[in-house]
Amino acid sequence: MYFIPQHTFKNLPILFKTEPFYKNVTAADLPQAYLDLLAEQNGGYLLCSRIPTQEPTSDGIDYASVHAILGLHDEPNNSLYAQQEVAHSAGLPDYFVLFSINGSQLFAFDYSKLSPSGEPGIRHIDIETDNWQTIAADFAEFLRLLIPAPIAVLEEIRLTHTEGAHAFLLADAAGLPELFLHFEDDPDKLWYLHWIVYFSKHPDAACRSIACEALETQILYFRNELPDTIHAVLAGFLADSDPAIQALAGTLEKELADD
Repeated sequence: MYFIPQHTFKNLPILFKTEPFYKNVTAADLPQAYLDLLAEQNGGYLLCSRIPTQEPTSDGIDYASVHAILGLHDEPNNSLYAQQEVAHSAGLPDYFVLFSINGSQLFAFDYSKLSPSGEPGIRHIDIETDNWQTIAADFAEFLRLLIPAPIAVLEEIRLTHTEGAHAFLLADAAGLPELFLHFEDDPDKLWYLHWIVYFSKHPDAACRSIACEALETQILYFRNELPDTIHAVLAGFLADSDPAIQALAGTLEKELADD
């Protein structure tokens, strides 16, 4: 298994469009190892998130971080079809087909040179440093090279939403408070509340409690920035099976009513 199991994940069916990405390369012609991976799950965040590199990247001296693999479907945020526009906007050659994106760091199938078996090489493209390097001979090797690694949460460097989502999915109760604190002033409150809702349904009561405490901070200090969905978010905690979580949620309900 390569993808992180998620209790709220909706696995979309694989969609094969006939419009070519490059010359005669369509979705059905993408590397078989990639198509086999999507048969496991049609895109998502990876359990192993680091791959060795020969040259430095924005992530490290000898590695790059791989967060999510794009799927073949029509959900725009994590669709391989929709995200090819990133390559066009960055002025990249048309022989790159992107399959993973995090801000200025991209991973692509490189159709400029094929292996004897017809497989495209795997390139890491760091737009910020204008560094392009081959990191694997093909996608199967790319998967074999992936290793597990923590996602560092540093106070002085704000994680992207892609990195943050990956960190939330890997987090346990010990690391969750730091993550919620890291993003507590994020202007995208819908994104932040999504993770509070995600952990409000977690089987571990400790994670649900931490999420409720994160909601408390939002209501007390960021109330004017919160969307109307805040009441629906709170309702999940009001119905929690843990009396302590219910009690805190009840206090927050009164706080909102006094607004």
